[in-house]
Amino acid sequence: MKFDGIDVISPKLFPNEYWNEAEALGAITWLWLHSDNYKNAPLKEMAARVLPIIKNGQFALFSRKSQPLGYITWAYFNQEAETRYLQSDQLLLANQDWQSGERLWLINWFAPFGNSKLIKLITGTYLFPTQCFRSLYHKGDVHGLRIMTFKGERVSVSEKAQWVTNHPIVYPSKNKLK
Repeated sequence: MKFDGIDVISPKLFPNEYWNEAEALGAITWLWLHSDNYKNAPLKEMAARVLPIIKNGQFALFSRKSQPLGYITWAYFNQEAETRYLQSDQLLLANQDWQSGERLWLINWFAPFGNSKLIKLITGTYLFPTQCFRSLYHKGDVHGLRIMTFKGERVSVSEKAQWVTNHPIVYPSKNKLK
C-alpha cells in the first residue's frame, strides 16, 4: 500500500497486498543495525522479538523508494495481558497475548533516521484512523513507567476521552514494576 509516497507493508491491515517475509526481515534487521539502542543486540534477541511479529503480521514497515524508513508493531491485549505487559515486555516473547483482546498497544516504534513525524502521520491517518491506542514512553527505563495515549485522525477528543474511561489501565503492583 502507498500513502503520501511512502510504501507500507502491513499484512494484518492490508492482507491482499503482496509482501515477502524474507524482505521484511531483511529491512527490519537493517533498521535494527542503524538504531543506537539495538545495533549491538545479540542476533538471538532480535530474532525473538522480530520473527513473531513477522509471522503474525502485526507490523507496518515504512519505506521510500525501497529504502526502509522505520517500522511499528502492535498488539491487541485483553486487560490481563495489558497488566502483564506493563510489568515486563519480556512476556511478549511468548506471543499468546498479541491478539488476546481489543486494547490496542503500539509495542515497537523504530525510526532510526528521524522519520517519526511521518510515521505518526501515516499511522494516525491511514493505519488506525478510527482507533485509540497506547504505548509505553520510550525512555521509561530512565524516567519511570509512562503511558502515552493516542487517537486516530477520525477520533474526536471526546471520543478519545470516552475510550480512556471505558478502558482503564490496571497497573501491576508497584513491587513488580521494573
